[in-house]
Amino acid sequence: MLSDAFCDDEETSIKIIYTSDGRLFNLQKLHAKTKVEEDSMHNFLFSDDCTLNVATEDRMQQSISVFSNGCRNVILTISAKKTETLHQTALQKTCLEPTITAEGEILKAVNKFTYLSSKLSRSVNIDVEVDTSIAKASSAFGRLCVLMWERRDIKLTTKLKMYKAVIMPTLLYACET
Repeated sequence: MLSDAFCDDEETSIKIIYTSDGRLFNLQKLHAKTKVEEDSMHNFLFSDDCTLNVATEDRMQQSISVFSNGCRNVILTISAKKTETLHQTALQKTCLEPTITAEGEILKAVNKFTYLSSKLSRSVNIDVEVDTSIAKASSAFGRLCVLMWERRDIKLTTKLKMYKAVIMPTLLYACET
């Protein structure tokens, strides 16, 4: 576990904001002032698929360094080949690509990547994600065409229930992110 890397110092700890009310993907709840917990990360059992979300290049480098030191203390390594950075700027604003290093190696900066089924991009544009969701829902609808939609022996209410149970969740999956 990476408990040695993180101290109680506000500047050098990695924060997580969470709620434990059973609504895992309700992101608006995390902006609330009540029933929301904020804590420093002290224990990482697995470091696969970890994200660090910070506002500045300096803070990113600091967070990577803290994380890297914690990994080193428990004989884990950060693979620079697998680690990517994504820098998002305000629209209409250009800036230099930040240079973030881990274990002495420069981390690859990318324009987009997938995290937990969501497509993140530099342009802060969700068009690709929306297009992907529409394509998946369209594919699901098409596969059910002969089995469900074109059959006259199936009631309209049954077809609507199938639509609500299969097509809509496929279309709206991860839309909160």
